Amino acid sequence: MLLERIYTPGLAQIAYLVADECARVAAVIDPRRDVAVYMDAARAANLRITHVFETHVHADFVSGARELAAASGATIYAGRLGATAFTHTPLDDGDEVMVGELRVTALWTPGHTPEHLAYLLTDPTLGQQPSALFSGDLLFVGEVGRPDLLGAAHTDSLVNQLYDSIFQRLMPFPDELVVYPGHGAGSSCGKRIGDAASTTIGQEKRFNYAFQPRDRAAFRAALMTDMPSAPTYYPTLKRVNKAGPALLAQLPDGAALTPDDVAARAAAGALVIDTRDTDAFSAGHLPGALFAGLGPNFLAWVGWLAPYDRELILTLEDDALYATALNELRRIGLDRVGGYLAGGVDAWQAGGRALERQAQIDARELRARLARHELRVLDVRGADEWRGGHIAGAEHRFAGDFARDWESAPSAPNGQPVALICGSGYRSTVAASVLARAGRCDVLSVRGGMDAWQADDPESAS
Repeated sequence: MLLERIYTPGLAQIAYLVADECARVAAVIDPRRDVAVYMDAARAANLRITHVFETHVHADFVSGARELAAASGATIYAGRLGATAFTHTPLDDGDEVMVGELRVTALWTPGHTPEHLAYLLTDPTLGQQPSALFSGDLLFVGEVGRPDLLGAAHTDSLVNQLYDSIFQRLMPFPDELVVYPGHGAGSSCGKRIGDAASTTIGQEKRFNYAFQPRDRAAFRAALMTDMPSAPTYYPTLKRVNKAGPALLAQLPDGAALTPDDVAARAAAGALVIDTRDTDAFSAGHLPGALFAGLGPNFLAWVGWLAPYDRELILTLEDDALYATALNELRRIGLDRVGGYLAGGVDAWQAGGRALERQAQIDARELRARLARHELRVLDVRGADEWRGGHIAGAEHRFAGDFARDWESAPSAPNGQPVALICGSGYRSTVAASVLARAGRCDVLSVRGGMDAWQADDPESAS
């Protein structure tokens, strides 16, 4: 048997290629949309991908099931209760599918979603009992899948299903059963997901708070306390994945655009996303542009910001980065990408067009101005980070609250200039770009964020 873990940065998403090497056939569990990585892995091992398994209707990334089936000829398997609209073989609890001599057994494990299936893998060369559980978004390392992504009307029902899935479905398994989760640390599908590549049922029984014996009310309280806000694009991707996303070959690639092109499209309603780093954005960007710098935080925050019914135009540090940015956007279904400003902000300026700037402040200057009572501090980190320590006298509002509906002109505290601070300066720049677009010109972003503040004075966060 071959088992390969394929990780997608930015999404903290994990797919698995599982193969019977003797039969030369393979399955992929929960593929992402750009599927070349799975095809390449199978080709390198002289395998043919014949099966694609979906654990549930995903909310955080576009499923690659259709894409991989089209590329490989594989059959898609998904839970019957998901009512997936595209061609697939529906599975019910206990159904078995053979991948060569490997047996894959569907295990209905609702709670994160009502249709969720985990998959037990039995390799006859290792014995007749399952040796692995692919847990999807039900169980992570040290955490369980959040039950609130379908909205408040469904949360209580899903909490109860999650309780039953843990205590009735998972607890009876032997401690040595290896668990391969669908996400690692950094995903918003759980509160505090661990970063280990795998776990075991025994490990989770011992250390996972959700596995500790308690009644349903106490379980709900433990589960929902400090639950972070879910990114705004999740409901959209639920609909996309249920209907079946467009194949990548059907999508336009966008184009290299002149400054005149970009200005005309922005005037017609296109949204400019600046994908450069925080310092470059702050030094000068296109008027009205929103910030979401390429890198590990890009998908999370462009997902908060970008509307699905509106054309996007990108500003890049280097034109050669466009293919990377386009692929990232497509991973979360942002398919209306008109292209990029060829030559970047230099080309924009060369045409005699003005740039806007985002004021920044460093930690030492912030400290001095606070001592003179010249400004206010708004901490835009998550609630758990805020509780872990913050600047005395600061106010708190999560950056996602600004990004959730930036067209409604969200407000920051009035009366004095406002310094926005996060962990590193990324999220504060996101929030500052939203406020600037809404007309606030007295907002500063703290360069380096709380990392810089604490480096300047380690005792300064209360």
